[in-house]
Amino acid sequence: MKNIRWFAFLFLFLLVFPEESHAASSSSHIQLDGKDISVAEGVQIQEVKGNVLVPLRLIVEELGYKVNWESRTSTVTIQNQDKNQNLSLQVNNPIASVNGRQMGLAVAPLLTGGTTYVPIRFVSEQTGIDVTWNSELKTVILTTPATSNGNSESSHGNSATQTVTDVEESARAAISQISFTDHQLTIAVNGKVSPKVTTLTNADRIVVDIPDSKLSDDFLSSQSFDKGGQGAFPVTDDPDVSQVRYSKFSTNPASVRIVVDLNNSTSYHVQNADDGKVVIALDQKTEEATPAGPDTAITPTEPSIASDGHAQGIDVSHYNGNIDWQQVAAAGKTFAFIKATEGTQYQDNQFLVNVQGARDANILVGAYHFLNATTVDGARQEAANFARAIDSAGGRLDLPPVLDYENNPKNLSPAQISEVAHAFLDEMERLTGRQPIVYTGNVFASKFDPTFSMYKLWVARYSTTQKPTAVPAWNSWWAWQYSSTGSVPGIRGAVDLDEYNGTIDELRSSLAGELD
Repeated sequence: MKNIRWFAFLFLFLLVFPEESHAASSSSHIQLDGKDISVAEGVQIQEVKGNVLVPLRLIVEELGYKVNWESRTSTVTIQNQDKNQNLSLQVNNPIASVNGRQMGLAVAPLLTGGTTYVPIRFVSEQTGIDVTWNSELKTVILTTPATSNGNSESSHGNSATQTVTDVEESARAAISQISFTDHQLTIAVNGKVSPKVTTLTNADRIVVDIPDSKLSDDFLSSQSFDKGGQGAFPVTDDPDVSQVRYSKFSTNPASVRIVVDLNNSTSYHVQNADDGKVVIALDQKTEEATPAGPDTAITPTEPSIASDGHAQGIDVSHYNGNIDWQQVAAAGKTFAFIKATEGTQYQDNQFLVNVQGARDANILVGAYHFLNATTVDGARQEAANFARAIDSAGGRLDLPPVLDYENNPKNLSPAQISEVAHAFLDEMERLTGRQPIVYTGNVFASKFDPTFSMYKLWVARYSTTQKPTAVPAWNSWWAWQYSSTGSVPGIRGAVDLDEYNGTIDELRSSLAGELD
């Protein structure tokens, strides 16, 4: 069990950084497992650019880590042999090293008064302590992992048995996102998994069992579940699917079950390259009929990708692991969209690393935000999170910011979808001074009304011959994501492939025009 003294240290040594931080009032609080811990006199909780920072050494030493400070390079090295962890951070450098893997930080470590301070999120991720910050209440909320010993009422065995259980639980692959768009189920998972996929009849459904897995804490907190522990979201834009259900199916062994309820019997194929994404792609029965129109972007008879000299790119997130961007550039990829944020708080931990790597390879860089909001206020809060991430990467990127709106788990009406999307786009343009781009699936795009025609469209339709079709808001596309299972040198596993609707020179020229 973690030594409770570290919580006192956390509170006593919070960062004071006058130029960028904003002191809370003397009524600031810190909570441990729902109980307030009194604040020492004169100590105030601080924020830096919307992030809470804490003294690294005082925390990790209490948790059994060894700390070494290299003054010449201003580098802190932290080791924990029991957990096989080796962390390295450098003052004023927003990129840390975790077991040799680069990881972006929301705010670079700071050195003041001989102590190194890091974002509280980093402490949470690397120690296993659940740490959250309530800005309205000016409260740090700390939650210890569930533990038990032989004297506990909740214990079902001795402490050694419980320790093994805790280790097994932490080692399980965590499912962080389940979505259905463009005729396929996508499961985002942190770790390698071997899904077992079967079909059942009466009623028709596809059952996906993922052994040795769990639903992540973020997923559990963001979804609604019934009394039986099952969650679901409707699928209203696919002729073959009615809804997707999910639940913790078994605890011994641990397993998560996801069910795709079908309107009729439909074949499928599984894509699993151990790249953090499992895809159950439903097979198309026939090629979609494409309405006639004046825009060549909706013509279905175009030959293979890039035959017309269109610029080629990719979009990535931390699920793609460490990327050799020089190899990506050598493979002819000239632009890249990088996941920055999701929801109101989350920032992808590879965002800053990927931005810098793509820049160094002379690849045009953009960022996207995955929208979870179901209200106007929530959409504005998510836009603020996205804008903060872009600011942490140095501000203006090469490509405009992107709203990734592709899922409707709360079954909003088209009018509500439009309202939420407009709120995000308006707030993002206000915060950044740039008009965002809309990313969505070809079918989901039909939910946007014609008022969105003012925005550029980046659309997903997975085919190398069937280009996106026209929808009420858009007759043409700005960029097309034509595959989620591409292969690119420098990236392990499958990667999303994109094409700009023009040459690279035309893309660069259009971006230069934004500054006129």
